[in-house]
Amino acid sequence: MADWTRHIEVPPPPATTRSVFDQELENELVSRTADSVREIGPELARMLEQKEYDQLRERLLNMAAQAVTAGNKRELAGVMSLLGQLSIEERDLDSAEVYLLEALDVYQVLEEPVGAAQVYMQLGRAHLKSREIARTAGSSYDKLLVARWQLSQGRYAAAEHELRQVIDESITVDRYGTAASAYYSLARLYTENGNTFEAERSAMEAARLYASSGQLHQAGDAVEVLRKAGVEEWRIFEIQQVVQSSFEEFQASVHQIERARDYRQLYNHYRSRGDHDRAWKLRLLANKSLKNVSKRAMYHRQPDALALLYVSNDDKSRATDYFQIAKRTFDTEGLEVLSTQVAKLEEQIY
Repeated sequence: MADWTRHIEVPPPPATTRSVFDQELENELVSRTADSVREIGPELARMLEQKEYDQLRERLLNMAAQAVTAGNKRELAGVMSLLGQLSIEERDLDSAEVYLLEALDVYQVLEEPVGAAQVYMQLGRAHLKSREIARTAGSSYDKLLVARWQLSQGRYAAAEHELRQVIDESITVDRYGTAASAYYSLARLYTENGNTFEAERSAMEAARLYASSGQLHQAGDAVEVLRKAGVEEWRIFEIQQVVQSSFEEFQASVHQIERARDYRQLYNHYRSRGDHDRAWKLRLLANKSLKNVSKRAMYHRQPDALALLYVSNDDKSRATDYFQIAKRTFDTEGLEVLSTQVAKLEEQIY
């Protein structure tokens, strides 16, 4: 039998006004990104402010392709840097690193140390964000195990509170499997309490999240909770139809993800051969393939919380390295505002 009393110990952050400080700094950085986008065009700034990220990304990628065709390396570097910053806002940190490293390569070729330093700052920010996500995932997993133990002890109110927190935190960082597990435990809790209405709602959410993440077997287990709770068969049938539909959407998304991966490989192939125009056409096709893909499908393969926390130790050191490189350049160039922002970001590492 699993030991639900065993859990991950996640040390709390330093005793500071970190949450307020974080938001102030984040607003400052987002504002700087918005200013950079606004220089390109007010319509793009509007997209950023209204979080129309898909449309903004498509426009920026097209601008990058045009810069490649025109041989405008400086514009290409600037647009790629913005794409990296946009990906950080979306928590698509793998893509952020790809965009930012490409921007860095161009700035280094152009021998523009300030442009390169700004990219180093964003690379550090991407790794800082990755570390924060890992810690949130670890904390949520810890709470999930505690909640399951509380449920086994009949401490229903405490378990419900913990599980609700797990769901909110997990969805925030795109950990849909953990959120589904928490909903599944909630369904058990409500079933044991005889609350059929809430049990059905929770099991339905668990089944939907499992199915849309490709975990059809676990979705079936969630439906079985409803059957044991006495939900009528006609309703069970309706829920199974929703589960099947969610799974089919997942399969369609996976197909599009695989197609995008093929386009990216072709992009890398033609780019390495110096055929940049053809390469960028393929890159635009890769983005188009991902346009209607759900986040649940994008993040259906994730390491467990312990592995994520372990890997994130590397994020700490890489963020520190990137911030220090950026700060040295900003100090040398007399850019006090940027130097101060990097110093504040470095304080966030824990």
